[in-house]
Amino acid sequence: MVMPESNRAERFLNAYSTIEREMKRLLDLKDHRRFFELVDRSARLSPVIERYRFDLREYSELRNAIVHDRVGGKIIAIPTKEVVEKIERVASLLVEPVKVAPLFLKEVLTLSGSYPVSRAIRDLSMMSYTQAPVYEDDKLIGLLTSNMIVKWIGICLIDNNDREVNLHETSLTDVIKKVGHKNGYHFVSINQSLFSIPDFFLRRQQEGRKLEAVLITQSGKSDEPLLGIITNRDLPAVHRAME
Repeated sequence: MVMPESNRAERFLNAYSTIEREMKRLLDLKDHRRFFELVDRSARLSPVIERYRFDLREYSELRNAIVHDRVGGKIIAIPTKEVVEKIERVASLLVEPVKVAPLFLKEVLTLSGSYPVSRAIRDLSMMSYTQAPVYEDDKLIGLLTSNMIVKWIGICLIDNNDREVNLHETSLTDVIKKVGHKNGYHFVSINQSLFSIPDFFLRRQQEGRKLEAVLITQSGKSDEPLLGIITNRDLPAVHRAME
């Protein structure tokens, strides 16, 4: 069904006004500010605005053309259907941000610190996972990764002059102590904006470190039950959900 031109312009302006209002609310502003300024300042606080910053600048120019450029009182700058749908999507994301819940809530494979390395290898292999949180006395002591296991085996071979590594008698607690705990995880609440997730991974990368997983709990506290997990291989799904 073809969207009438006048309807496209009206919908565009309504979405534009919603975005402007939400940015002023985010910045706690009551007075008038130029749209460009609102975008630049809000982008520091909102991952949604940051993601669509350049689009919003273009929309500002289009809005001015719609409102001010007329011939005989008739609007001559008509937004396309695709532009209208996109700006409405941005407005919707600001009013009702996409959150990590419920999309990434799921049962998380967890391991006990008392488990032998052999069991961890078996469990990770069966689930095709490369990492799992490790708990000891209901407290998270680290995030075990396949790379940590390989590193531990290498250390053992060097220390033992290439003698056999015992996978059945070494606990995961011992592995974490031997390899070192590098805090390769970050906790978020179920209300965390999905748009902020890629930024967590990117910032760690820029720091020369690696974020292995984002762990989801009710309020983002480490002593709460795990409700979900987001790893590097989930990022394509994160980006699809943000489109």
